[in-house]
Amino acid sequence: MLRLSRLSRNIAALVCAASTVLGTSACGTSISVVTNGLAQGPTIAIGVAADQPGLGFLHGGEYSGFDISVAQYVANTLGFAKKQIVFKQVLPSTRVSSLEDGTVDMVVDAFAADDVQDGEVELAGPYLTVHAALLVRSDSAGTITGTDDLAGRTVCVAKGGIPSYSVRNLAEDVTVSERDTYPQCETALMIGQADAIAADDAIAAGLASNRGGGYLKVVGETFGERSYAIAVKSGQSTLAKQIDAALQYMMDDGSWKQAIDKMKQSIGYVPDMSLNPPAITLSAASEG
Repeated sequence: MLRLSRLSRNIAALVCAASTVLGTSACGTSISVVTNGLAQGPTIAIGVAADQPGLGFLHGGEYSGFDISVAQYVANTLGFAKKQIVFKQVLPSTRVSSLEDGTVDMVVDAFAADDVQDGEVELAGPYLTVHAALLVRSDSAGTITGTDDLAGRTVCVAKGGIPSYSVRNLAEDVTVSERDTYPQCETALMIGQADAIAADDAIAAGLASNRGGGYLKVVGETFGERSYAIAVKSGQSTLAKQIDAALQYMMDDGSWKQAIDKMKQSIGYVPDMSLNPPAITLSAASEG
């Protein structure tokens, strides 16, 4: 009889434990899927972005991006087949409430660990560390070349993204315009209501790539540092630990790097590899 490898045994243990936490019965049973692709067994609902090309993006009825790859890997490791994974769009303003009311089981949505108040949610990861960047119209790239050129200008930020106070600290007399979503910031930039967008560099690269035609350009040096975490409902510390283990497997078996390479092919973005893949510390830190 073939013996399971240590990794396989650990994954099997994760599946059993996760089934208890999520209220499913995946341990010791086979989950049947009907031929039309609808799962008869338990499903897992994952909150993701739909407007961040390269990270979480909905196009033609399909979700794609690095966050989607991470979410799929974690869910698979927890015992869920592809057809049992249900993606649901969340906004920064609905991420926490969607966990609290059970709309989603976890959130994988460029959720920066420092955006969370103590006790609000349980965090796992981080799974990606990014910098901040400026995105401008290409016809402004000659006059706005970096943060030093922001004085007296209007910078748009999206809720849940770069904090407004961080932008105000970049230069004197900066006006910060906060919008609900990145597409709203992009519209403000294109029609002249904003001079620049401040966003995580991965998001900025995705917006520039998706617009096409060279209309938008990332300028200047990156600044700051934020780490993306996976969030689950407050009190689900066991599930957070299981997600941490799944993320570690993803980094160890090469799947994380494959997802990074796919993101590079999609939007031309490569994260700062001196900071990535990040050390997974969040669920352990929450116990401190």
